[in-house]
Amino acid sequence: MKKLALITKSKSLGKRLAVLSHAFSSTSKSLEEEAKSVFYVPRAERAEKAVFKLESNVGDVRLFRYDRACPTRELNFTPETWKMHKSPYRKFRHILSTFGSSPFQRLMIPDLVMVSAVSVGLSYYNVYIAAPEAQVSLDMGSFAGITSAIGMLAGFRLNASYGRYEECRIFWGETNNTIRDLAQQTMMYMRDEDQRSRMLKLCKAYPVALNFHLNAKGGHHNIRRTEVDVINMIGDSPMHLETEEPKKKKHDFNDRVQAEFEAEMRDIYADGRHEDDYDRICKIKYSGANTPIEMLTLMRETIAGCINHGCPAILVRAMDWQCERLCGVFGASERVLRTALPTGFTRHSSRLMFLWSNLLPFAIYPAMGPIGTLPVSLIGAYALLGIDDVSVQLEEPFDILPLRQYSDGMFDAIGQIERNYVPYIPPSAVSKGSD
Repeated sequence: MKKLALITKSKSLGKRLAVLSHAFSSTSKSLEEEAKSVFYVPRAERAEKAVFKLESNVGDVRLFRYDRACPTRELNFTPETWKMHKSPYRKFRHILSTFGSSPFQRLMIPDLVMVSAVSVGLSYYNVYIAAPEAQVSLDMGSFAGITSAIGMLAGFRLNASYGRYEECRIFWGETNNTIRDLAQQTMMYMRDEDQRSRMLKLCKAYPVALNFHLNAKGGHHNIRRTEVDVINMIGDSPMHLETEEPKKKKHDFNDRVQAEFEAEMRDIYADGRHEDDYDRICKIKYSGANTPIEMLTLMRETIAGCINHGCPAILVRAMDWQCERLCGVFGASERVLRTALPTGFTRHSSRLMFLWSNLLPFAIYPAMGPIGTLPVSLIGAYALLGIDDVSVQLEEPFDILPLRQYSDGMFDAIGQIERNYVPYIPPSAVSKGSD
């Protein structure tokens, strides 16, 4: 009966929203089946919990990589980080961290394994099978010309990818500046306290929505596409493993991302006000629609309402212009997100890199012999293939940049503006008023 009552209760969307922080999955699911936030740390708990999970690779601190295929992701640089970055001993540190680096681990299988197999097979054939006059190799001089062309191709691709990376960092810098301007104008021009509160919450929520729109995981990179959670299918209390076997439930990837999104939004709307905005934003996100566009619509609805509360039209226009800036940067970000470098160029360079790296042992063998072919081929292949791999990772900047840290920075800036803003009254105006 108790479980039946819970299922019946779950069919009411309003009650489910109250119990599960406004989760928006199918109403036929029971309460215990809902995905819940795992990675987001609410601000009230950050004094005791780390916001980001970090790891160190011979002194180089970066975000935790749960898989060797993950790229290197770093947080904003601090004076301490810059000091280590420019250290005269950095080259020794970087050499020692080679095997734990993202490019090496990504290239190890299959690229470097393939080069090793070709090198060992070639050496074995030339030493034990082929006659001295029938050994297989390539002319190193001719191959050097091909290597130069491949190197120029890799450099061009790296420059093109870095241009996209730099452009997206500028976009988020512009978003940061615009959000701060809009928050300050909100405190200056909006006379109604409820409108100010609503607008400031939207300013805090917009970077979060933009983050989840541009990054499939919303910056929570440790969310896996396929993941099984151990949950209690009977109640919400912790499972006692000594008395009962845990039940496993596979949650949909989008549901788990939605849970993290709702947790971040709940942190912004923690005071219980403007719940309609919270519901509207979360529903739009769950439906797969364009959440940043909905956020901008909510902002402009709030700005338009200022006219009815005595805000001059010219000031309303000034705040609306900030929304135009946000919309322009958002559109430019979508352009980068949805448009890769020409795929024909990417495929062609990938084919050339594959052929070059596996022909390299044939060019190295005449000079290095059976002993030196393997290590020299691996070093050469790692050098050039590593540049190509870094280029591929930089091509999708929103998977590399610390977007969640940017969002947190904007939240803190808006909170500071809200707490410290006090209209300045000149002493002369005070003295005239007392007269």
